[in-house]
This record gives sequence, structure tokens and C-alpha cells, in this order.
Amino acid sequence: MMLNIIDGIYAGHLGQQAGVAVLNYGFPVFYLLFAFFNGLSIGTNSVLARFIGAKRVEEAEKALGQILWICFAIFLVVVLAYPLAMPWYLHFLKADEVTSALTHQFLSTLFLGMPFVLISLSLGGGLRAEGNMRVLATGQMLAVFANILIAPFFIFGSFRFLGLSLHGFDWGVRGAGLASTVASALGAAYIARLYLAGKTQLQWIKFPKWDNFEGVKGIFKVGVPSSVSQILIGINWILMTRLAAGFGVDAVAAIGIGGRLDLLSVFPALAVMTSVLTLVGQNFGAGNYDRVRESVRKGLLTVFTGLTLLSLLIFTMRHGIIRSFKPDDPTRDAALHYLSFQCLGYGLIGINIVCSGAFQGLGRGLPFLFLTTLRLLGITLPVAWLLSRHLGQYGLHYAPFIANLATAIIAITWILSATRRLSRA
Repeated sequence: MMLNIIDGIYAGHLGQQAGVAVLNYGFPVFYLLFAFFNGLSIGTNSVLARFIGAKRVEEAEKALGQILWICFAIFLVVVLAYPLAMPWYLHFLKADEVTSALTHQFLSTLFLGMPFVLISLSLGGGLRAEGNMRVLATGQMLAVFANILIAPFFIFGSFRFLGLSLHGFDWGVRGAGLASTVASALGAAYIARLYLAGKTQLQWIKFPKWDNFEGVKGIFKVGVPSSVSQILIGINWILMTRLAAGFGVDAVAAIGIGGRLDLLSVFPALAVMTSVLTLVGQNFGAGNYDRVRESVRKGLLTVFTGLTLLSLLIFTMRHGIIRSFKPDDPTRDAALHYLSFQCLGYGLIGINIVCSGAFQGLGRGLPFLFLTTLRLLGITLPVAWLLSRHLGQYGLHYAPFIANLATAIIAITWILSATRRLSRA
């Protein structure tokens, strides 16, 4: 997902329409697809961690191989449906002809990298279940740095870097998508090499047996609610964009910039969530319920403290961060308003994410779905619609904070109660 933030920053240098096409119209489509498969990756992590905790390694290997092939089959269906769905999607968001063309250029090349994303997500679920976080993080950072370095060459005809005048391919937003594809391939190759070299606890480089589906059923039991929850996040972005469109392109661009910067809080929260999910899953599978409770408490304290410090840092640097997207003055002012308010609640986002991971480690995906549905459909969108009628586009900026606060209180109360019951058992 960090790759798409980088794409948005570079695309902003191509002009307002290119930036809007990448951030507000192209990104949500990719996110919906990513969200579905990332949900299955979380389900894979949950099931495999419990298998490993219970010393059922062969069953974990079978489930990993099966889910990888299933993900590729689902992606093939998505590719076939893409030409039919895109015109309706762009019409719904009232995209003009130029923005529609730019969005299609970006997505058509970005989709080339999706198979590599699937490999990273599926195999990453296995690495997380083993507790091998270092290799996974290194592969992800490799992809990010590769994208930062190569994207300018694909996007621009000429540019300056470290005082040097350089020349690229001048492929515009299509180049942004292609750069992300290459970066994703490098990240996937780095992760896959461990499996190919036999340096992982789990093995997958063989066609799996399909004689039973216990592991896959468990993955879908946890993964589908997680996928739906994350898809709701993408739908929320689309509908918030639709509300912002009523206030003009500057309001749309501001929501796009601010919303993508929110991901700066999501990435460290996901790292903590992954650790909590793995520890909870392994200890739950081994029957160590006191350690389950301890893992949840430490995870919540870590994520809230870390993201509160990050909030203060981003708030201090907010002007420079917004300028990196090259917005015009109205967009800059609106994006600053959004970020100034929303970033102070990043600790709340972290609490919601870590609580969701803890439930998934317990093999319970429905609480995550309930909390996400409540946060987005029950609070964010109704509050955004109501406040925007009275406060204009700035009313849209208050709704996410209100929703994050309300659901964080519910989530932390719920998970602590659930783990206390485990400890008593």
C-alpha cells in the first residue's frame, strides 16, 4: 500500500488531474482488490499460527499451498470482470473524460503487478505465522525503496535528482503503475527465495493435495470477515470521495491526500497487529491463555504509545508533508485542515487495528467485521453527510476521528473482556 502513496506523490507533479486520477479514482479500485486478498492473508496467518502452536506443521503447509492457488483463481475472475466494471465505476464518481482515461492507464499497468502482490500476501501469511517478521519487513521495504528510485524514470521525461539532470521514459500515470509492478515483483522475489531455498519452517513449492480443506475452511472463516471489513474501508473511501465531489475537485483532492496520509499510521499499526495476531494464535493453539491476555495488553500499549508519538511528529511536519503532493492552494488548505485534525487520532486507529488482530488470532473474524461496519457505515458516513451539510467540505474531515474514538472504546472493552474469560477458563 505504501507504493500507492509514492505513486500519488509523483503523480501530483504531473498536474492536478493526474494526481486525482491516481489517488482518488485509481487507488480505491486497487485497494478493494488488495483488501480482499489481504483479508485472506490475515486468515492464513491466524490458521497457520494455531496449527504451528499445536505442532500440526504438515496441515499448515497444505493450507498455505491451497490458499495460494485459490487466490490466483479468484484474481483471474477479477481480471475478466474489470472491463465491464470500470465504466460504471467512473460514471458513478462523475469522473470527466480526461480523468477516466488517466485512471484506466494507471490501473491497467498496476494490475500487472497483482500476481506478485498475491505471492507476497500468501507467503507473508506463512512467514508471520512462523514469527519470521524480519524477512517479511525487509521484502516490503525493498519494494518501497525500489519504487521510490525507479518511479521517476518511468513517469517523467526529464527530472532533477541530487542536482543531476536525468531523463526517463515519460510514461506519466501509466509509468507510475508500471513502477509499482516492478517494485512488487522485487519484493515478492525476495520473500519467495526463502521458501525456494528451504529456509522456512513451512514448505509450499509443490502442488498441494486437495484431499481435505480443514485449513482453507479456517482461513476463509477468519479471512472473509476480514476481507469484507477491509473492502468496506475501500467503499467508504469511494463514498467519501462521492460526498467531496459535491464541493469540487479541490475537496476531492484534499480527501485523497489526507486519506492516503492516514496510511502512515496504518502501517506501524499493522506491524503490531501482525505480532499480536501471531502470538495470540500460537498461544491460543497451545492453550497458554495467560500469554494470550499478556500479548493483547502489550500490543495495545505499544501501538497507542507509538502512534501518539507519530501523530505529534506528523502534526509538526504537516506543512512539508502536504507540499510534497504539489497541491494547488485550495487543495493544500483543505488537506492541511484534514490532517491537522485527523492525525491526532492515529492512536485510536491503532487500537482498532490491534483489537481486530487479537480477535483474528482467536479465530474470530466476526468482531472485526462488526466493528468495521459500525465505524464506517454506522458512524463515519452518516456523520460526514450530516456535518458537510452544515460545515461544507470541512465537515467531512471530522467524521473519521469521531468514528475512530467511538469504536476504539468498544473494541478495547470487548477484547479485554474476551481475554479475561479465557484466563479464567
